[in-house]
Amino acid sequence: MPHIRFTVHADCDSQEPSRILPALQGEILEFAGESDNEVRIGKIDAYLVLRGRGLNEQESLLEAMDSIDSSVFECYEALFDPETDDWNQSVRDLYKDQIMGLDVLFIESIQLNSNYRGKGIGAQVVRETIATFGTHCGLITCKPFPLQYSNWEDEEHIEMQQQPGIEEKRLADFAKLARFWTDLGFVRLDDSDFYTYAPELMRQPGPASDIASSPAVNRVARGRRRRQFR
Repeated sequence: MPHIRFTVHADCDSQEPSRILPALQGEILEFAGESDNEVRIGKIDAYLVLRGRGLNEQESLLEAMDSIDSSVFECYEALFDPETDDWNQSVRDLYKDQIMGLDVLFIESIQLNSNYRGKGIGAQVVRETIATFGTHCGLITCKPFPLQYSNWEDEEHIEMQQQPGIEEKRLADFAKLARFWTDLGFVRLDDSDFYTYAPELMRQPGPASDIASSPAVNRVARGRRRRQFR
């Protein structure tokens, strides 16, 4: 049975905006056969957006989420109103002011080694991550993005781009990944590539759209990237 070993990175500098966004890095592990030796079969990366703490400490959520990297800032743009740091209109329209929790668990990415895919492990990992870190959150969110298409416009992908049928395959891969998240109860926000799930609701709202459109494939660096840790 797979298990996850999480490392939490929390900044202790009281002047550092990113202190309200502790980073979570999870190694997905499995025991090799009958031995006690662990094999790394994947990883999951996430952030806890401690919006309640930010309000208490009068920290700008926009500045905090802009201080890390482009994907975290995209998460801010998808969920929050830059004038107020409160939920934006897309979130309000979808959830009708039913969300009581302030915090957000942003699942940035999940990766599994190829021979462990299609076995339900990814869904188990997501559910356990939510159960461990997300039950107090108002929203869990993600942006479904097949990682093999990262930096798609770079020269290293030119040969693949020219393969017959590659665009159809690419769109199918985006749709397949979107279905993975909707099967877990996530709903796509209007006019966004982000999907959300409200753990405090017994019934999730109806989807604005079942399948995500193909997102922009080239991320432009924004803000300063948090130091990597091991």
